[in-house]
Amino acid sequence: MMKKTLFLLCALGLILSGATAALAQAQAPAPMGPPKVLQIIREEVKLGKRPAHEKNETGYPRAFKKAKWPTTFLAMTSITGPSEAWFLVPYDSFEAWEKDRQATEKNAALIAELDPLDAKDAEFVSGSRSLIAVYREDLSNRPGVNIAQMRYIRVFTFRVRPGHEADFAEAVKIVRAGYEKANVETHWAVFQISSGMPGPTFLVFAPTKSLKEVDVLLAQAPKVQEAEGENGVKKLQKLAADGYLTVESNIYAFSPKMSYVSKEIAAGDPHFWTPKPKAAAKPAEGASAEKKETTKPAAPPKKDTAKKAPGQ
Repeated sequence: MMKKTLFLLCALGLILSGATAALAQAQAPAPMGPPKVLQIIREEVKLGKRPAHEKNETGYPRAFKKAKWPTTFLAMTSITGPSEAWFLVPYDSFEAWEKDRQATEKNAALIAELDPLDAKDAEFVSGSRSLIAVYREDLSNRPGVNIAQMRYIRVFTFRVRPGHEADFAEAVKIVRAGYEKANVETHWAVFQISSGMPGPTFLVFAPTKSLKEVDVLLAQAPKVQEAEGENGVKKLQKLAADGYLTVESNIYAFSPKMSYVSKEIAAGDPHFWTPKPKAAAKPAEGASAEKKETTKPAAPPKKDTAKKAPGQ
């Protein structure tokens, strides 16, 4: 366990190849920086209900788009770990979050659209949790990527022993210094959970264009470890052993169908974020006539009056 934790720490910056621009304010141009406050809605999707859940969730972006709602959100679904869907909602402050909640509650037309979706969603999820996290700029490194080009995001969850927040902070700074010394450019953003789950808990987000990037970056981990030096590696090992309860890493795929993204993000890759509906395939030449031919009712069988069954 100790060696595994040490490896995660040493490889952290390489794995986190790209900051959480996914969590950025919708109005900011790409590349985007993380918001100060992030609401995270986690839904536990029942086994076998993912397609139905996704279909119902597409109603939320339509409702907010219809209302021309200013607050956007980014959706993603797990491809490792528990079957979950996450929705990331960025805010400038707790006050901005409060105002958004109040505005939603006062908008009767929007509520009328959302309530039936909430009721239907209960068929597909076994539970949900709402979290609020605060951006830790002091622990992040060169945040800001073009989220429109990203397809996956890795989320590292560090549960720290109470009173050991400083151990986590020190470990991140050692790792960051190692990358700088090794001249390996990295990007990551750290959020600390403020409310909604046991703490102290830190989340590290890492969007990537493809999972191949993880292969390439992990190959550079030994170079960074060498830059950290023997003392740095031993220090990381001790910090992990003393300060961490658990370390979990999961991969999520962005879901354009369930997301309500800004115009800037959508314009960055419209084929992915706002694909046009596929046109119905035209029948091949002669297929229409053939179809008509095959759909004609069959003629009734002719009666055979010359032969009768035995006994007739």
